[in-house]
Amino acid sequence: MLLPTLTAALLSATVTNTETVHDLAAYNDHVVACTEGGLELFTRSGRPVRTLTVEDGLPSHFCRALQVAGNRLFAATDEGVVAVDKGWRVEPVVGAKWYALPAAGSMNAEVYRAALGWLSERLAPGPTYTAFTERYLGTADGRVMAPASGRMWTVPGQVLLLEEAGESLHVGTTEGAFTLGPEGLVSLPVPVGPLAYATDAKGGTRVLGGEGESRPWGASTGESKALPPGPTRLLEEKGVAWVGTREQGVFRRQGKEWKRVTPTGQLCGNHITALARHQGQRVVGTFDKGVCWEQPDGRWRTVRMPNIPSNHVLGVASDGPNLYVATMYGLGLYDGKTWTPMAYGGRNPVGLSKLAVLAALPDTEDGVGLVDGRGVSFVKRASQPLELAKRLQLPEGWSSHVSVADGAGRYLWVASEDRGLVRWDGEQWMRFHDGKDLTDNWVTALAADEGGRAVVGSCQDGFSYFDGERWTRVRDAEGLPSRYVVSTALVPDGALVGTLLGAVHYDARSGTVHPLLRLADPRVYSILVEEGSVLFGTEGGLSQLDWSPPTAVTQR
Repeated sequence: MLLPTLTAALLSATVTNTETVHDLAAYNDHVVACTEGGLELFTRSGRPVRTLTVEDGLPSHFCRALQVAGNRLFAATDEGVVAVDKGWRVEPVVGAKWYALPAAGSMNAEVYRAALGWLSERLAPGPTYTAFTERYLGTADGRVMAPASGRMWTVPGQVLLLEEAGESLHVGTTEGAFTLGPEGLVSLPVPVGPLAYATDAKGGTRVLGGEGESRPWGASTGESKALPPGPTRLLEEKGVAWVGTREQGVFRRQGKEWKRVTPTGQLCGNHITALARHQGQRVVGTFDKGVCWEQPDGRWRTVRMPNIPSNHVLGVASDGPNLYVATMYGLGLYDGKTWTPMAYGGRNPVGLSKLAVLAALPDTEDGVGLVDGRGVSFVKRASQPLELAKRLQLPEGWSSHVSVADGAGRYLWVASEDRGLVRWDGEQWMRFHDGKDLTDNWVTALAADEGGRAVVGSCQDGFSYFDGERWTRVRDAEGLPSRYVVSTALVPDGALVGTLLGAVHYDARSGTVHPLLRLADPRVYSILVEEGSVLFGTEGGLSQLDWSPPTAVTQR
C-alpha cells in the first residue's frame, strides 16, 4: 500500500501575544503573569525571562487563574488545570475548564491536587466556574450558586469575586459589586468598569475600575488613576506593586511611576484569521486586533484603524510591491510607503460593490482578485495607484450570503452560507452544491489551486475534496476531531484541514486523516503552506510546523 508522509513532529515556532493578563502570582523567585498567550515569567526586577506555551506542555495558551500551593504553581487554562514545578516543568492535573481556582490556604501541593480532583468530580458539568468559596460558586454567565441548599442568584456580568463575610456574601462581577445577605442582593457603589478585584497589602478587598481607579470595597470614592488603564490583577510582593491589564500586559511600579515590563513589538493578537508572506516576512491578520507583519529583528509591526477600514481581518495577500488586507469594512492597501483604505460607499477606485471584502487573491490570470459579496474586482498586479482591470459579477440570483473565496490561475471559487459554491473557469460559472458534490451548502472554509483542485469545509458536516474531476465527501472519518471546519489548505495529494478541535492532514489517495498535534490552540482558523513548513493561525497564536511533502512509501 502506498502511504504519504507528513512530518510535523517538530514545533519550530510558537508566537503568542501576552498583553491580556488574567492573573499574577509570585512563585520560584519570579512573578508569573497568567495571560492569553501563555505563562510569562519576570524576574523580581521586572525583566522578562520566558513564556511557557504549548511547547512546554500547557494544554492551552489561554490562562485564566493562578494559585500557589506548597512547592507548585497551579494554572487554570481553557483546556485544563496544570501544575508547574520549580524547574518550570508542566504536569496536567485535571481536565476542568475553570476560570478560577479555589484558595489553597495552607494546603501543600499534593493535598491541593487531590482537592482539585475531588472538586472536579463533584461539580455539575455545563457552567464555566469563575469564583469559589467553601459554600458558594460563581459562573461566567452571572450566577451565584449555593450547592448545599440548591439556591441560586443572578447578577449582571461575569462573577469574579466571592467573599464570605459572616451572614453576608460579597459578590464582585465585571459590571458591579453586591452584598448578598438577609436583605437580599444590595448594589454597592463602583468606579467606571469593566471591574476587577484585588487584595491589598493589609488584606482588604479593592475594586479596580477600567480607567485605573482603585477604591476600598463598598466605598463611594477611591484613588483616581492610581493604576494603569484596564487593570485586571494587583500583586504586592515584598513591597513592590505589580499590575496586570486587559490590553497592555504587566506593569511594575518604580517609585511613583508605573513601567510596563511586558515586551513591546508583539504579535498583534492571538485570534488569527489570515496568513500570508509579504516581501519574505510573515503577515498575520486577526479577528479584532488588525494586521501585523514580522520585522527582521523578530518584532512585529501592527497596523489598525484608521489605516485599514476595520480591525476585523478576513484575508491578507501580497503581489510583491503591494500588501492587500481584506477586512469586514473594506480593503486596506499598503504600497510600501502609505496605507490607503478603500470601501464601497467611500474611496473606491476598484469598483467594490459591497462593504466587506472577503478575500484578496494574488495569483489569478486576471490579476489580484478582490472578492466582495456581489462579485470580483480584478486589479493589475503591482499597480500604484491601484488600477482596475475588470469587474466580474457573481451569477444573478445565486446567493445573498457569500462567505469565503479562493482561486489561482484561471479558476476562481466563491462560496456561500446557503447555496454551496460557484467556480469561474475563465469563461463561465459552474455551481456545486450538497447531495451531489458537497457535504453541506453552508461553506466556512475554502482552498483552491491553479490545477483545478479544491477543498471545501462546512459549518457542521466535515469537508469535501475535489481532485479536479471528482468530489470526495468526508464527514466522520476516523481521526477527524470535529465536523466544524474553519480552515483548509491544499498539499500534494491531499489537504490540511483546520477545525474547532484541531487540525488534520487528509490523504486523498487512501481517504484517511491524520491529526496534527501540539498546535498553539485547537481552534485553527488559517493555514499557510510553504516550502518546508506550514503556518497555522489559531485562536491562541501562531504555530509553525516543519514538514516534508508527501512521498510514496511501499509497505509489504
